Order: sequence, then C-alpha cells, then structure tokens
Amino acid sequence: MSCQLWEKAAEFHGHKCPGLAIGYKVSLLALKHLDIKDNIDDEDIVCIAETDACGVDAVQVILKATVGTGAMRILYTGKQAFNIFNRKNGKKARFVLNDMQNFDTKEERMKYILSTDEEKLFTIKEVKMDFPEKAKIFNSYICAECGEKTAENAVSFINGKYICNSCKG
Repeated sequence: MSCQLWEKAAEFHGHKCPGLAIGYKVSLLALKHLDIKDNIDDEDIVCIAETDACGVDAVQVILKATVGTGAMRILYTGKQAFNIFNRKNGKKARFVLNDMQNFDTKEERMKYILSTDEEKLFTIKEVKMDFPEKAKIFNSYICAECGEKTAENAVSFINGKYICNSCKG
C-alpha cells in the first residue's frame, strides 16, 4: 500500500523529489504514531506545516489534510517540521526532520529518505499549540472599488462601503 501512496503523492505533486519523500515519510509516521485510520473525513486530520516546500503535497494526499478544507495550514518557520493533529482521537505530535548527511545528488538524497525508517528520519516532539479551530465559512461582500466578491474577513467597512484589502492597500 505505501508504494501506492508514494505514486499517488508523486502524481499529485508532478514529480518525485527529496522534499516529496520527506512529506511521504512524515505522513507514514503520523499514520502510525497518531493512530490514523482509513476512514478520514474532512478536517479529521489537521497539519500545521512549518514549511511551504514539496513535502506539504504528500501530506495533503496521504493524510487528506488539504488546503481547500482548511486542514493544511502553513506557519512558515523555515523548518522541515509538521504539527499534525488527529481530531478523532485527540492525539497530536510535532514531527521534525533530523539532520542528515550530505548527498551528491537529489536522487541519492531521495533514495536515502525513502529507504530509511521514519523513526530515524524524524524526532517526535510535543505540540505546544491547541487543536486548531475548524475552517470557517464567511459571508461575502462586493467591494465598492473593484466590484469583486470578497470574504467578509478580508474587507473593511469604510465610509459606509465594503472595501477589500487589495483595494484598501
């Protein structure tokens, strides 16, 4: 099954690379460590990734923590770290990529990541944040400046008119 997950993640991402392999391996570790079952529904699993790199795509595919459902969020720190929450059982953990040797090529690095046990690749730490709120659905308003429909959390009411953040500057 895990080979199928790798192929599925690569298809979504568009290519195979070391970054995707990191996301693939952290997802496999999260499945085990957080006792994630096959019956994942929207927002059951939430990931607050501390990177915006390739691995995020594998997490979206494997853990179904997608940007579109609000279950994938980026809190950029520049670290290969993933805070993953399982709403079904209340488990959560922070998975941080361990330092690894240098490789001459990306292909060598990817092969190393894929062939190394997940527990060796990552340090599992306590998550210091609470479970994130579920995604909110906002009403929309038409911006008086550009005429574009905009979510209410991205508009200001100025002089009796709704103005989107883009027009507001």
